Amino acid sequence: MLSNKLLRNIIIGLTSVTSLAACEKMIDIPAPITETSSSRVYSTDKLALAALSGAFSSTFNSISFAYGMTTTTSLVSDDVIHLSSTNFDELTKNTYLPTSSTSAVNQINDIWTSMYQGIYRFNSLIEGAQSSTALSDSVKLRLTSEAKFMRAYCYFYLSNLFGQVPLILETDVTKTSLAPKDSIAKINRQIIQDLVEARNNLTTNYSKSPGYRTVVTKWAACALLARVYLYNKQWELAELEASKVIDSAGLYSLIPSASLENCFVRANAEAIFQYGPYLSPTSGYTYEGSTFVTSSSQYSLTEDLYSTFSAADVRKAKWIRDTTFSGVKNHQSFKYRATSTTNATALGRQEAPTVLRLAEQYLIRAEARVQQMKLAEGTADLDQVRIRANTGATTASSQDDLIVELAAENRREFFNEYGHRWLDLKRTGKINEVLGAKKPTWQARAAYFPLPQSAVDANPNLKQNDDY
Repeated sequence: MLSNKLLRNIIIGLTSVTSLAACEKMIDIPAPITETSSSRVYSTDKLALAALSGAFSSTFNSISFAYGMTTTTSLVSDDVIHLSSTNFDELTKNTYLPTSSTSAVNQINDIWTSMYQGIYRFNSLIEGAQSSTALSDSVKLRLTSEAKFMRAYCYFYLSNLFGQVPLILETDVTKTSLAPKDSIAKINRQIIQDLVEARNNLTTNYSKSPGYRTVVTKWAACALLARVYLYNKQWELAELEASKVIDSAGLYSLIPSASLENCFVRANAEAIFQYGPYLSPTSGYTYEGSTFVTSSSQYSLTEDLYSTFSAADVRKAKWIRDTTFSGVKNHQSFKYRATSTTNATALGRQEAPTVLRLAEQYLIRAEARVQQMKLAEGTADLDQVRIRANTGATTASSQDDLIVELAAENRREFFNEYGHRWLDLKRTGKINEVLGAKKPTWQARAAYFPLPQSAVDANPNLKQNDDY
């Protein structure tokens, strides 16, 4: 049996509610509990929706889901360096080992842990919704659909960062604790199945979160599906799903170049899916802002990346600012600008971490079309992003040249955003060529992170990645 206090903690987690009293009032938790947590949580629609909110908040407020994913993948690629600390040398040099206990390897391990913690939460929601006889059909469908989207999201990153991993679809630890790795093909099938089922049942608007775009919609599922299909070289399907988002009844539009700095404000027209702001709905700032744009930030875009922006590129002026740290020029990522609640208020900005946005869908569709030799249509999509950036229409005309231009455009558009550059180098088969030429310490094994040694030690069926 669980105490009332413990149940409240399970349900509430980090629900972005400003006080426990307010949350108790919202979900109306009665006095003593004489039932198990699972049966209580799924005994009413209100409690179940509070559990869904808690699962999202607990997941998104973890360090790895916030800036850890971005910092780690940016450092291991060729986009970011750390100006002073040697703690991150293993990331920038790609020399990480599972036996290291450095900050660098701890960041990698934290991604693994945070992802599987998230998967456990969302598996629990799916099981609870399916087994409950008390919940309304609409709430059951919402819990299951949003949880399946998030489970697919977690496995997308786990499989792309670590390679083969255990595919866990239940919460029974007697079965999951000794699970072996599953093939990438099997994991991809599950990701697609979860996203298709979610897409078919999710809401088509943001009415459940007015003033925010933190609710998972059908279009978020389409957007992630488009990315997955692109990675799998399923060009027609990638084009189809991206088109659904682009053509979604005018719900989304590219932020104009004159106000490009607003791409990361809360509920902007380009945002398809955003996390909640840091700490509370009204904090107005993000982990990204408080990490990358403070006066003490030591994360700098590389000269290699910085040099790819032309003088006319609005992104160079709007999304990058030059500062100095200990006498060294620092090209700070300036996509997020608010560093605290006070700062957000002074700037008049409410920002939110933007996970999926419309520009990616144009570039996905452009690449999918070019790969199908629909060169005119692909060029038109590419130019949507280029012209918005004030770099003009592309001069590339052949399939090969357009693919090269798309890779460059993806890098400029999505630097410091949830691993785009790192994953693009891997999915296109360019990682050894590109990073091998730039980093003397590069080894092919580094394309996949090592599994946490603690996980391997605890599970005799879990094998470490090759060459570690």
